[in-house]
Amino acid sequence: MHKRLFSVALALVMFVTAGCGLIESLTGGGSAQTTTLWADVPRMEGMQQENMQLPLPVRLAVQALIQSSAASEGVRVDNFEIVSFTSAKTAEDVKAFYTNERMQAAGWNIPNQPGCSGMNDEAASAGVAFCMFGKQNPTNKSFLVIAAMRNENETATTVYFLRFDGDLTATPSGS
Repeated sequence: MHKRLFSVALALVMFVTAGCGLIESLTGGGSAQTTTLWADVPRMEGMQQENMQLPLPVRLAVQALIQSSAASEGVRVDNFEIVSFTSAKTAEDVKAFYTNERMQAAGWNIPNQPGCSGMNDEAASAGVAFCMFGKQNPTNKSFLVIAAMRNENETATTVYFLRFDGDLTATPSGS
């Protein structure tokens, strides 16, 4: 579990780097697959959907990390989607809204979910919040990562929702 959290935290760092434009300026960027917010993810009031581009190297790295982590748990990731929003609310507000209780009520049922603990409490107050939830039914699993960031010179918080859905395989790889 800690390896997975470390991998996702690494992906978050890559998102922050991407927000600075460094990777995009080197690679020319790429587009993220976007959709509306899914019915099983509560929508925080005041969020406006954006069609932000995610640099292709970041997208591929995140997909590889999640696919590797999922494969070790016997999940074949078939779907990867990203939805982005902006909000006048802070990263701390995002962290306070996406509680384990609210997400469990929406069907995110994997026990002992990390929730929105963020990297640490100081990170959320400094403009960064990080959440992770999962849900499972007899045939598939879904993972949701929420990353909220606000640069100190901006008035809006950017909130990324990354969703990974996959079918359960007969046995985890390496078992």
